[in-house]
Amino acid sequence: MDEYSPKRHDIAQLKFLCETLYHDCLANLEESNHGWVNDPTSAVNLQLNELIEHIATFALNYKIKYNEDNKLVAQIDEYLDDTFMLFSSYGINTQDLQKWRKSGNRLFR
Repeated sequence: MDEYSPKRHDIAQLKFLCETLYHDCLANLEESNHGWVNDPTSAVNLQLNELIEHIATFALNYKIKYNEDNKLVAQIDEYLDDTFMLFSSYGINTQDLQKWRKSGNRLFR
């Protein structure tokens, strides 16, 4: 994103990044052979953290560029927080998983 890119392009990039994160997270959950046990220090989770950080930086730049669009940035922030909380602990419980899915669904509608 730069100062000359159109808003629709910036939104499309944000959507792509968030959907990529969502699908990577689902793949991580499906590949887990240990049930709901999580390893926050695994290579996959470290890559998820890097993607979360990249999206957060992109969202901050979007917020600076389009300060009137606070609702979208708030939804992205909530989704990133829920994603980080879900995958940064050693155990994944149903409540956290449902909260993460709800924030993702609100964002992708």
